[in-house]
Amino acid sequence: MTALAKHSRFIAILSAGLLLRVLLAFVLYPKQGFSSDMQLFAGWATTLARVGPGAFYATATGADYPPGYMYILWLLGSAPAAALPLLLKMPAILADLGIAAVLYWAARRWLGQRAGLIAAALYLFIPVTWYDSALWGQVDAVGALLLIASLVLLIERKSEAAIALAVLAILVKPQEAIGLVVVLPVLVRRHLIESGSRRRLVTSAFAGAAALVLPLVPFDIGGVAGLLRLFQTDADRYSVLTANAFNIWALVGGTPLAQIIGGSGGSWTADSLAIGGTTAFIVGASALAAVGLVVAGGLLVRDGRVPILLGFAIVAFAFYAVPTRVHERYLFPFFTAGALLAAEFVAASAGYLIVGLLNAVNLHAILGAPLSVGAGVAGLGRGGGPGAIRGGGGLGGLGGFGTQIASIRLPFADLARSEMIVALVALGQTAALVALLVAWCVLVIRPRPIARAAEAPYVAWRPSSTS
Repeated sequence: MTALAKHSRFIAILSAGLLLRVLLAFVLYPKQGFSSDMQLFAGWATTLARVGPGAFYATATGADYPPGYMYILWLLGSAPAAALPLLLKMPAILADLGIAAVLYWAARRWLGQRAGLIAAALYLFIPVTWYDSALWGQVDAVGALLLIASLVLLIERKSEAAIALAVLAILVKPQEAIGLVVVLPVLVRRHLIESGSRRRLVTSAFAGAAALVLPLVPFDIGGVAGLLRLFQTDADRYSVLTANAFNIWALVGGTPLAQIIGGSGGSWTADSLAIGGTTAFIVGASALAAVGLVVAGGLLVRDGRVPILLGFAIVAFAFYAVPTRVHERYLFPFFTAGALLAAEFVAASAGYLIVGLLNAVNLHAILGAPLSVGAGVAGLGRGGGPGAIRGGGGLGGLGGFGTQIASIRLPFADLARSEMIVALVALGQTAALVALLVAWCVLVIRPRPIARAAEAPYVAWRPSSTS
C-alpha cells in the first residue's frame, strides 16, 4: 500500500477542510473579514517590505504584535497591492491544515487510525477554527500550531524542541505564554525531580533562550527588554472587564457587556471596578494564577499524555474565562489539545462540541456586524476607540487598504448579541471550565487506568508512560 493510499481518508478530510476555507475566504467573502485587524496586517506587511525589520517598529502604524508573525507578513509584503488583501488569510488557513496534520499524526500514533481521523476532523470543521482564519482573517492558528507541536514533542520526550516551540509561540502572540505553564513543570519533573539527566534541563534552557533571543535580532524592538515593554503596553491597552469575550465578566458591572452589546451601545467597564475590597483586575489575575498553580503542581506529580493535554486545555480555557481584559478569540488554543482529548473520551468529545458552539456564538456576535460598544477608558484601542473600529470602518495611514478590505456581514448577529444569549454563553463556558478542573483533580488525586495499553501506549496514570 502506498503512503497516499494509507492516509487517503486523512487526505480527504484535509482537502475538505481546505475547500471549506477557500470557499469562505476567496469565493463567498473575498477581501472581507474583521477589517481593522486585516488592515493593520496589510499595513505592517507593506511597511516591512519597504523599510525592513530594522526600522519597522519605529515606522509602522499601531505595531503591537511581537516579531514572530512579522516574519510572515514580511514575506507577504512583497506581493502586489491588489493581491495582498487576499493573501492575508492564507497563513492562518495553512496553519489550520498544519494543526490538523499534527493532531492526526499524534492521535494515530497514540490511539490508532480512527482517533487520528476524528481529532483532525473535529478541529478542521468545528466553526471556531474556520471563523478565525477564513472569515475573520486573524492569525491565532499560527501560534496554536506551534503550541500543539510543542505539546506533542513534550509527550514524546523531546524536551529541547518542545520548549523552543513554546517560546516561539510567544513571539507570535504573547498570550501563547500559557504553554510554559505546562512545559516548564514537566521538564522540572523529568530532569530535576526524577532521576533523569539534569543536563537535559540545561540544554532545554539554552534552546528556549535561543528561541527567544535570535528572532528578535533583526528587529528594532530593543531586545528582550523591549519585547517585555511591548507586552506590558499590550496588557494595559484594554484595561476593561472584558474586551468582548463572553466570559463571566460580561455579566458584571453597572452596565455589563451582556446588556449593552446588543442594544444602543455603551462603554466597556474598567477593570478597576471595586470587588470585595480589591479590584476586578486583581480578582481575575489571582484566579488565573491559582488555576495555573493547580495545573503546574499537578504536573509535578503526574506526568504523561493525558495530564499534559488536559493541563494545557485547562490553562488555555482559564486564560479566556477567568481574567479581565480578554478578547473573544483567546479560547482558540483550547481547541487543539481539546481535539486530542475528544478523540479518546466520549465525554470530552461532547464537551468539545458544546464549547465550540458557545465560543462560535461569541465570535459570530463580534464579527457579524459593526459594534456600538466603545472603550470608555482613556488610552484604549489601536489608534482610536476600539468600539468604533471593531468590525467597523477602516484605519488611516495604512496605504489605502481601508478601501480594499471590507467589514464582513453575517446573519443573526443581533441574536448572538442578545442579553440572554450572552448570559447563556458566559455561564455555559464557565461551567465547562469547572468541569475541566474537576476532571483534573480526579486525574491527579485519584489516578487510575483510563485506557487499554494496546490502544493507548502513553497511559496517563503511569509516570513513565512516555518513555
